[in-house]
Amino acid sequence: MIKRIIHHEAESPSDYFALVCTKFLRVFADTFFAGRYGHRAVVLETVAGVPGMVGGTLQHLKSLRRIENDQGWIKTLLEEAENRRMHLMTFIEIAKPNSFERLLIILAQGISIIYSFCYI
Repeated sequence: MIKRIIHHEAESPSDYFALVCTKFLRVFADTFFAGRYGHRAVVLETVAGVPGMVGGTLQHLKSLRRIENDQGWIKTLLEEAENRRMHLMTFIEIAKPNSFERLLIILAQGISIIYSFCYI
């Protein structure tokens, strides 16, 4: 049986802001990567690795600050980031992104990291 994903309706100003940003980036990605799914996967996998790395780093700092065991969370989060990196390396071999697309990857990572820290 297939589960149907229900879209969360925007209620607060931050919800509307997130929705507008997401729709803008979706239109931009659909336009720029039209028909080039390997290139789109490269950018998506690049951004997908950021939360695990940020989460692992923050968990590490929290564990050091509190001088307590993290129950294995640091390793789990960093393994997830490593898994995403391996996916990225596979897609790079397939898509062979050009210099401009590599610049987009750097920008996407930077925006994602800034967003992650702002969210926290």
